Amino acid sequence: MDQAKLVYSANDSFYKAFESLDIDQMERIWLPASHIKCIHPGWPVLSGPGPVMQSWQRIFDNTRSMKFDLAEVQVQVAGTTGWVVLLENLESQTEQGTSHSQILATNIFQELNGAWFIVHHHGSPILMPPTEATERLH
Repeated sequence: MDQAKLVYSANDSFYKAFESLDIDQMERIWLPASHIKCIHPGWPVLSGPGPVMQSWQRIFDNTRSMKFDLAEVQVQVAGTTGWVVLLENLESQTEQGTSHSQILATNIFQELNGAWFIVHHHGSPILMPPTEATERLH
């Protein structure tokens, strides 16, 4: 099968685990290795399975539901590494209510024994929509 399609599928599994709010599902899709990294919007870099999984548990414990509408999904593969750059349109519900946000994300996957596992997730909030280029005055 086309490796890009397998990485796309692994990325889809990541977001299904995210929406499930189930730490066991999330843990299954991450490579159990010391070099994994996760950067949630506004958080520091988290390294290794312990801190990464604790961060997901913290998010899941404080969230009632999440729904992603993914856009601008771009998949690349080079050997045993694949990466996906995309726009996350997120609706989440917490005790404080419903929120909507846009996050620019990069997910990096590593192939091991024919299966693709996420090894790096980085999400950056988009604080304002892009604007048209303005004419320079000088």
